[in-house]
Amino acid sequence: MTVVPPHQQPFGRRTLLQLAGAGAVVSLIGAVPAAAADVTSVAGQTLVAAPADPDFVFTADLSNTTGAGEAAPIDSPYWLGAYQVTNAQYQEFLAADPNAGRTVPPYWDDGTVPTGKERHPVLEVALADAEAFCDWLTGQADGWTFRLPAEAEWESAARGPGSYSYPWGDTAGTTYADSVLTSKYNYNAVCAAYYLADYGSTEATYDNPDSTRYGESEPISEILTVTTTGGVTGWIDHDTWTGFVYTDVFDALMATGGLTSAVGAYADGVSVYGAYDMAGNCFEWTSSVVTATNGQEAGQDVNAVRGGSWYATGRSCTTHYRGEGRDGSGGYPTVGFRVAADQS
Repeated sequence: MTVVPPHQQPFGRRTLLQLAGAGAVVSLIGAVPAAAADVTSVAGQTLVAAPADPDFVFTADLSNTTGAGEAAPIDSPYWLGAYQVTNAQYQEFLAADPNAGRTVPPYWDDGTVPTGKERHPVLEVALADAEAFCDWLTGQADGWTFRLPAEAEWESAARGPGSYSYPWGDTAGTTYADSVLTSKYNYNAVCAAYYLADYGSTEATYDNPDSTRYGESEPISEILTVTTTGGVTGWIDHDTWTGFVYTDVFDALMATGGLTSAVGAYADGVSVYGAYDMAGNCFEWTSSVVTATNGQEAGQDVNAVRGGSWYATGRSCTTHYRGEGRDGSGGYPTVGFRVAADQS
């Protein structure tokens, strides 16, 4: 059976969720976005104001021990993109200088954004190309300098003056009942619930040669489980190379750019300052270099990425989670970016 990516499915009873790119299994809480205290539009980017915070201290250290973070003063107010940079915006950047040799995301179709994903965040963009995008915006905006946010700026804007665990508050508020996931953000439970609802009986085959079950198949409903509070089991097992991530169905999803949602689709997940998707959808590059503590980058100096993604657990989507970093030379299927800006 062929699994059709959500953004390619026809409209119908799933119309609302198709707009979010999340299938028929998520209730998008809230319909009216919270208003930011200060919003402006520059060079096609909607920007929200974030204050200086000379007393800023990270909630956690790089091993995610809370209460052990280092001080990182934010001396000046700054502006932050209200939305993650989209496929369509990045395509416009590439078209402005087609001979620059910039990263073209591999999930695009012959260099063209997949239909239905124009307003989804661009992924698999190397750090240098994200920085070049910022420079391109700077060239269009007299009196403005665009850049990537520092990690401290990102966390400060995400958690707000109340030091929230999520951009909207201290609780996720996620529920799963009657095959419907109610969520304020796009993370791996959204993907799991979508496949359980629409493809639960589909046979998925473990296709990684290192898997202890290589070549075996079973229904997705036998692999994945979503708890009543939105936890996911059966997503990935690094020891046995099993779980949904190591199946052919997941590989097909990855080839389309993953189960991202249109930026801003989760309206009730907006931050105090008016920024969307600071939890989930895609991790975001920052300009800060850290020493990675886990994964294949452990021990290497990498750029911090923040915010979690459609692939990540709920824990990775909290405002204080610092366990992820990526080598700036690469592009990654769960990493995109949003801009920061300074006004002269």
